[in-house]
Amino acid sequence: MGLIIRSSAIHAAGCHTTAFISDEERILEYDGPRLSKDEADQRYEGRNLTYLFGVGNGSKVIDGHSMAMFLNHSCDPNCETSESRGRIWISAIRNIESGEELTYDYNLYDGEEEEAICNCGAALCRGSMFSPVEIARREKERKSRAQLAKNPS
Repeated sequence: MGLIIRSSAIHAAGCHTTAFISDEERILEYDGPRLSKDEADQRYEGRNLTYLFGVGNGSKVIDGHSMAMFLNHSCDPNCETSESRGRIWISAIRNIESGEELTYDYNLYDGEEEEAICNCGAALCRGSMFSPVEIARREKERKSRAQLAKNPS
C-alpha cells in the first residue's frame, strides 16, 4: 500500500493514500519510543505540539516518530485506532479511495490546553479534538467554577 505525506486542508501536512484501501484493512502502526506519562510531561513541558499516544491505562505513551504521526484528526474519520499487545494500529473503517487523506478521531482525554480546536471541516464537527466525554467533563468543571465565582462561600 502506498502512503505519502503532503499538504493537508485540515492541518499542515497529512498522510494520504496512493492506492485504494479496503474497509477494516490494517494500514500502519503508531510507533516510536515508549515513555512513562511523567517522562513525556517533562520532555514536552511548555510545548504545544506533541505526537504522544496513550497506551493501556495511559500511564505509558508512545512518542510518535513514524508515518502515523501525520494522520490528522477528523470528527468524521476514515480510520480508527486499536491496541493489541501494547501496540497501536490504525485501520480503515470504510473503503478509502486513492488520494484521500487518512484521519482518525483523536478523542483526546487530557491535556493542559484550554482548547484543542478542530479544523476538520466535517459536517458534524464538534469543534474540538477532545472526546465528547472530556468536553462534557470540562464544561461541567467550567460551570462549577462559574457558580463558585458567582456565589462564593
